[in-house]
Amino acid sequence: MTTSGATSGSPLATPVDWHDLTDTGRALLVPVPPATQPTPGAIRRAVSTAYYAMFHALVGSNADTLVGLPHDNVALDAWLRIYRNTQHRVAYNALKNNRAKFSPRSRRFADLFRDFQDERHTADYNPLASVSAQMAFNWLNQAEAAIEDFLQVGSAERVFVATLTLVPGNR
Repeated sequence: MTTSGATSGSPLATPVDWHDLTDTGRALLVPVPPATQPTPGAIRRAVSTAYYAMFHALVGSNADTLVGLPHDNVALDAWLRIYRNTQHRVAYNALKNNRAKFSPRSRRFADLFRDFQDERHTADYNPLASVSAQMAFNWLNQAEAAIEDFLQVGSAERVFVATLTLVPGNR
């Protein structure tokens, strides 16, 4: 559903599509004339958007993997519960702490998810932080490639990732 865009006949009117997010991030990096460079705020928003593309790809994968395409209200409720109940910090820690158990594709996704969440926090909350438009553009490209690779991972590993990122581990 969200892992590959809206599906015809889907009960969800407009699911969040990670492609839309990476496209939006790139659009933010196009300067508005007469400016020759994007604004620092637009660059910060693009950095944040790279992370959110990864987050929405993860939660969409979790819902798709554990529930599948919802064809009725019961399945839709289950799908939405999975999608909406993934917590950012739980996912961050689960991906960071279990990366050695993952295939190379999932490991790359986990590493970038962690790095981009850290960069998003810096871009959103550190007024002294500076990042170039080129770096933000590179991060959007890396996020897109990592998402596409992760979505090719086998279903058993995606179920494992979904369970890890939905259920906090022992402390």
